Amino acid sequence: MAGSETQYPMEIEGKYRVEDSIGLLAQLELLSAKELESEAQEDHYLRHPARDFRITNEALRMRRVNDHWHITYKGPRQEGLFKTRPEIELPLADGSEVGWLRIWENLGFEPVAVVRKTRRVFCLGHFHPGLNVTLDDVSFLGIFAEVECVVHSAQEHVGAEQAIGSAANALGLRYVEKRSYLSMLLEQQK
Repeated sequence: MAGSETQYPMEIEGKYRVEDSIGLLAQLELLSAKELESEAQEDHYLRHPARDFRITNEALRMRRVNDHWHITYKGPRQEGLFKTRPEIELPLADGSEVGWLRIWENLGFEPVAVVRKTRRVFCLGHFHPGLNVTLDDVSFLGIFAEVECVVHSAQEHVGAEQAIGSAANALGLRYVEKRSYLSMLLEQQK
């Protein structure tokens, strides 16, 4: 893989601090957003033994969604208006999460922190195919909205960024948050 080559699929996301969640829910209803799911998430972040993810801007996590687990690699952020990065997520077989944590630890990975949140996902596909708004209530951090979609080619990229901006504006989201939940949690723990 070439280092400067853009990898797809790519997640594009605008994250906003929410001051009025009831107002945001009302605006989602006015925009005919369809609620897709509501779930409890627990993200277990891991530190690489030889590479500092804070410098490379990568992340490796094991996520529990209700009773199911996934492993996710988030690649380095790309240039752009919004947080844009390659993301690879794979489901884990039920009951295999302890074994996977043991494998990572045996390879030298260390636990960093656990981010817990409840997430409600709404579809706003009329702004862009696959555009979703997630409303996250993150333990110890507050409430955030992520306006996001996944693109599969450079041709989709610009249109997706414009749609995210338009949807965020229509929802009245103004307080951009560039930091990850993990970064915010670690800063808070200092």
